[in-house]
Amino acid sequence: MHNIKDPEKFLEQEYHRLIDHVSQLPHKILEHHHVDSLVEMILHEIGHDKGFGLKRAIYLVDNPDFDHLVGAAGFCKGECKFHKSDIWHAPHTFSHDMKDAEFHNNVKKFFKNSLKRKDVNLEDARDIQELAKVTGVNDPQFFSWNMKHGNHGILIFDQEGELSPKKRNLLNNSVALLSLCSIF
Repeated sequence: MHNIKDPEKFLEQEYHRLIDHVSQLPHKILEHHHVDSLVEMILHEIGHDKGFGLKRAIYLVDNPDFDHLVGAAGFCKGECKFHKSDIWHAPHTFSHDMKDAEFHNNVKKFFKNSLKRKDVNLEDARDIQELAKVTGVNDPQFFSWNMKHGNHGILIFDQEGELSPKKRNLLNNSVALLSLCSIF
């Protein structure tokens, strides 16, 4: 526990630390664009304790043209034991390190028909609740966003505590970084 004399100042410092962490991700994406597991690594950076402190998160890509909804990456706090503490030190080893991470690997196997092609509203919580059940996210929250080429990104997550409105807004803006990474 932190010895916090001024809780508001501490929260503001944590928020600025988080902004600094997230603002480094575009440079990492550009530097490591050739790494096959880049999207998983970015999701881990977002979900990890040094990021937004999520319990679980899944990143799905809905492609209505090809009629599929694909699991692109999964994050589970309990599976962080499988990867190195600094995933950027040897980024090519991340996929190998995560071979025993069941949640992560199950998300990557997720494949269903497109929701957008069936005109399902990706902002509808009922449809996201169903996806969350299938993927094992217990107390789901979500964001969806438009991507290039008519695709749509979906992040379904649960978290340890409550995100402040500022952190929730920052997370909502940060998830678009996942769209900058190749998923295939």
